[in-house]
Amino acid sequence: MSKAAGAAIAPTASLPALPDDVPDHVLVAQLVGARLATEADYARVNKAKLLAHRLAGLLAIPDGQRGRREVAKKIAAEFGFRSFQHVYRLLDLYRKGGLTALARLGQRKDRGQARVLVSVAFEAWARAHPELGEAPALAEKMLQLTRAAWVGGASGATQAWLKATAALAKELMDAGRPREAAAELLSLPCPRRFVEAEGKKFRVAGLAKRDGKAVYDRHLAPVPRTAAGLMPGDVVCGDISPLDIPVSRADGSVAYARMIAWHDVATNWLHVDLVLLDKGEGIRREHVAASFCRMCETAPFGAPRHLYLDNGSEYKWEELIQAWVQVAMLTKHALRVDASELLPEQARVTRSIPFHPRGKRIEGRFGNLHQHLAWWFGYVGGNRMAKKITTMGRGVEVSDFALVETWLKATLEDYHTTPQQAEHMKGLSPMQALERARAAGWKKAVIEREVLMLAFADRELRKVNRGAIHWMGRMWFHDELMAIDGRVEVAWPRIAAPEYEGLIVLDPRTQRVICVAQPQVPVGLLDQAGAKEAARRRKAFRLLVADREREAGGALDGAALAGVRAKALGLEETLAAVEAEAVRIEPSPEAAQLRQKYLEAVEARLKETTRRAAERAAADNLIRWAEEDEDTKAARAMGF
Repeated sequence: MSKAAGAAIAPTASLPALPDDVPDHVLVAQLVGARLATEADYARVNKAKLLAHRLAGLLAIPDGQRGRREVAKKIAAEFGFRSFQHVYRLLDLYRKGGLTALARLGQRKDRGQARVLVSVAFEAWARAHPELGEAPALAEKMLQLTRAAWVGGASGATQAWLKATAALAKELMDAGRPREAAAELLSLPCPRRFVEAEGKKFRVAGLAKRDGKAVYDRHLAPVPRTAAGLMPGDVVCGDISPLDIPVSRADGSVAYARMIAWHDVATNWLHVDLVLLDKGEGIRREHVAASFCRMCETAPFGAPRHLYLDNGSEYKWEELIQAWVQVAMLTKHALRVDASELLPEQARVTRSIPFHPRGKRIEGRFGNLHQHLAWWFGYVGGNRMAKKITTMGRGVEVSDFALVETWLKATLEDYHTTPQQAEHMKGLSPMQALERARAAGWKKAVIEREVLMLAFADRELRKVNRGAIHWMGRMWFHDELMAIDGRVEVAWPRIAAPEYEGLIVLDPRTQRVICVAQPQVPVGLLDQAGAKEAARRRKAFRLLVADREREAGGALDGAALAGVRAKALGLEETLAAVEAEAVRIEPSPEAAQLRQKYLEAVEARLKETTRRAAERAAADNLIRWAEEDEDTKAARAMGF
């Protein structure tokens, strides 16, 4: 009878539930307990589940029903049992113990349980010293101390055992137990099977305290990441690496140039700038900023939409992030990838985790590139203490920097045409990956050099004084500055210096570029060029003033506006209303009498003053007439 046929018969009450809904790993955990599971354990559970399904069909057939034995014989034949009676015995076992009982067939009943406590020698020592306590308690303490030894950083089983026994001996002696018993414990041989079994679980915890590199290499599980679907310029990584080829400086000293590299993740394209530093000098932010701008201008993948920067000392500054924010603003956020991410730094700049090479894809590109660099005969490799040299006893072979720079450029061209087996490259070269993106409709994003110069500029507020700005110990002039009163924002584009010498002047409110000021050049005291320049500036100033006046629509006539405010705001009406509403206060009799006396006194004084003036005038006329000559007197008598 088949299982399907048996399912039509009412099952008995003793039918166990089938484990169809229980995952295999849960069933295996119930089977093995605390020990580590193996493939054999999973195979044993799967076989037990299949047998349980067959036995469930047999359980559905009541005892004594016809055809039950034939079903048992088929099960015995399927699983290779000698007789159908063995199937009946397994059926009874399944009723009592369920699936776990079937899975444990053929195993020892004490499987997974230690037959001795720690070791035979440790048991003998514990029984020989009953004054120390019960043997199981001592074994449990020994187990805990062994685990603690592994967590503490023991390098091997022997060291873990020595530390653990020393710790237990110290506890016993501190508790007043005999020193001889502690000495016997310290002489016990190391039970390697016991100690190493605990090390499987606790060794890594100790390793994490002592050797982070080993944990990172062997235990820390990496998160798989893919660059599939990225287009050129979507993610660009930046890093700095030494060029392991000794070159000579201008003074003859030996140096190792530094490579400032930018890696496009989508195509694995590398843009590399070589920098030969002076002795004692390191890569500065000016070098990185200038290289970044050259990359934006010349790299085939164009301006990056997302930056992934190393967290090393060369990148522990905010200039590149701030400049990228400025680029986003100056391009009206044309380079934004996700419009919902409003913070430019978080949207476009990512810092790698320090000392985690797996998080930096550019590290792998450096490894591939060094395979090409190793073809140069002066290449010494990354280990400077064990240099690869062509001669014995004569040191490294120093090369000319210009030749190395030219060769590196040609080597990069070869690298860009070499197929790569990265997961997203699939055998394509960087050039072919670029062509594939072009065929898909991708276009290179280009940023104007002026925008980059303005973004990577030192900015400060400076006051305009007599048409000039003081900056870096020099005076900078432009005609437009003569018509400005107050402060302006100046931007010094370091990435273009010293080839480009100009100070960008901006309106601090609108960020509009006003002009590019040039440094003032002193003119000789008797040089006619000074007078000509002064005349030109006066003319330029008049033209600027005329432009401002024309822009303003002409000068405002203030005289014609006199009284407009008073008239519009109703000053005359207000004064008239105040006067009309004034309350006249009548004086008292004393005040009226005093006022009358005052008026009389004023009138009397006026009369007296008039009389004296008439007397002085008459006297002056008599004197003047007496002193006149005869012709004057005759003329006056005639009315002249």
